[in-house]
Amino acid sequence: MLTPKRILIVGNFGRKNLYRRYFNTEAKLANGFIRGGHHVLSFSDRDHAREATVWGTQKAGRRKMGSQLIEVAAHYQPHMILFGHVDLLPNTIFQEIRDAAPGIKLAALCVDALFREATIARFVARAQEMDAAFITTGDRKLLKQLGLPDGRLFFLPNPVDESMETKRAFAAKREDLAFDGQFLGTGIDMREAQLDAIQAGLPDDYRFNCGGKAYKSERIDSTDFLMKLADSAVCPNLPLDDLNTGQLHKLYSSDRIAQTLGQGVTTLTIKACNLSELYEDGVVEYEDRDSLVEQMCELFNDDEKRRKIGETGHAIAHSRTNATRIASYILSRTMGEGNPEIFWDGNAV
Repeated sequence: MLTPKRILIVGNFGRKNLYRRYFNTEAKLANGFIRGGHHVLSFSDRDHAREATVWGTQKAGRRKMGSQLIEVAAHYQPHMILFGHVDLLPNTIFQEIRDAAPGIKLAALCVDALFREATIARFVARAQEMDAAFITTGDRKLLKQLGLPDGRLFFLPNPVDESMETKRAFAAKREDLAFDGQFLGTGIDMREAQLDAIQAGLPDDYRFNCGGKAYKSERIDSTDFLMKLADSAVCPNLPLDDLNTGQLHKLYSSDRIAQTLGQGVTTLTIKACNLSELYEDGVVEYEDRDSLVEQMCELFNDDEKRRKIGETGHAIAHSRTNATRIASYILSRTMGEGNPEIFWDGNAV
């Protein structure tokens, strides 16, 4: 076990929106570090930038926010700072932080897909200044092309948190749940085409629900989102574009995979992403839209199988990819201490 550390997490903690995404990755990892015996401060960069000037804009307040971050590092003297998607910070600030807190270790994470070129470019530039960097994709060939030094970039599973994902949809019979299948998310790119295909292929008595901005529905946030997720027997974890193999990267998924598995919802994922390498029999893999509908129908007619897979996925997600374990892994890799967990094939790129 690592000796207790002071850890500063810099990311979007959402004070402006009254913490409606309180279950985001940074918040889960904060819980994980604390459960591991460490002290954590959370620095919400976008909120601090907005609050730094009378105009209340991030752009106007980014310089003062950066100065405040350096001041926090100077007085708190953290052992490690973990940066989320901190695009308001200039890369020159990282050396200033090191000067303010000698001996500090810096780490960065990226939860976006590799095809988000602008986001990835910013992440790579930031990662060059880090002691370790973490990304939710496991395609070594593609990650090598990012050009980071060997041994600096590591695979990061999407974490679950036992105090956030508290439901067990697998424990309920299908007919006792509100929906047989459900997708809550945006309808951008090819999502609605996928949803159209699903709904066209399902039998008339199949209760399928779409929401969360798909088909111009209202966004669902906060606890209401987590509870609604658990109202369904199954959930297809749809990529943005299922027909574009250039977007289907090994082990990549949005944090939806952690939310659905964490809530005990039986989750179907596209085979091209190989998520069964991480979750084994706890996910159902499909080849294409037709096979997705076929799998959904099979689980509709075999509720015992659906519940068994959901229970397995829930157990694997909460044991293998819980926030405490992943936080310890990040800390070990960054600090060079302890025995880092192995989540998948050695983790390192």
